[in-house]
Amino acid sequence: MAVHDQYPIAKNKMLVDRSESVRAARQIIDELHDERVFERIDSYLRHGRKTKVLAPVKLPEVNSNALGMAYSYAIANAFGFEVEGNVFQTTEEKRDRKLDSLYRLALPPSFCGEIQSGVDYILVDDVFTTGGTLAGLRGYIHRQGGNVVVCSTIAAGQRATQKATRYDQRQMGVALAPTNDTICKLRDTLCEEYRAVDAVFCEGLRYGLQQLTEQEARFVSSQARTIRRYRGSVSEEFARKILETRSPGT
Repeated sequence: MAVHDQYPIAKNKMLVDRSESVRAARQIIDELHDERVFERIDSYLRHGRKTKVLAPVKLPEVNSNALGMAYSYAIANAFGFEVEGNVFQTTEEKRDRKLDSLYRLALPPSFCGEIQSGVDYILVDDVFTTGGTLAGLRGYIHRQGGNVVVCSTIAAGQRATQKATRYDQRQMGVALAPTNDTICKLRDTLCEEYRAVDAVFCEGLRYGLQQLTEQEARFVSSQARTIRRYRGSVSEEFARKILETRSPGT
């Protein structure tokens, strides 16, 4: 998607020319979207229940990206649902511009706005990278009594689709929650330090290893192997890196 000639306009120009940015976002969605995605989303819906579509967009005065918003309206129009327009991502740091997975881990997104208890939500976003934003928004919704039935993005990064060799596998879905195999590999990698690393995450990030996404868990596992080989204590190194990443000016 990033190589599409309209991507810079849709991704970065909302604050400069809203109408042109939205037009570019709609063009990208029209050209990249597969109708089978609607069928996949429909299979998760609980028909007869009130359902809303929600994208983790930032507050209007700082949001420069039209893609998530445009995709939320595309999904809502396809099913006759309402777009939730009163919930926003309030994280100031530009996580979507940071390729470093530890940076994204150490700066989880935060949200504001009221979630309606008992309502089903379809979460949408532009690109699935590590899944941290969608996972954070899902937790925010569930804590307020809402229910997330399915998540959908326009595209997914190469790390998320690396095991999907066929086009239809890449198009139809990647894992948000960690698989049992990934968690088992993480436990095996951390060995006796699993509890210590889990405590570091709970203290520094407010959630433990079980709440990581599939891509985040793979990253922690790969980092743990490197740390153990060259630096010794995995928990101490993660604690140091998290504090360093969260420090002002980073």
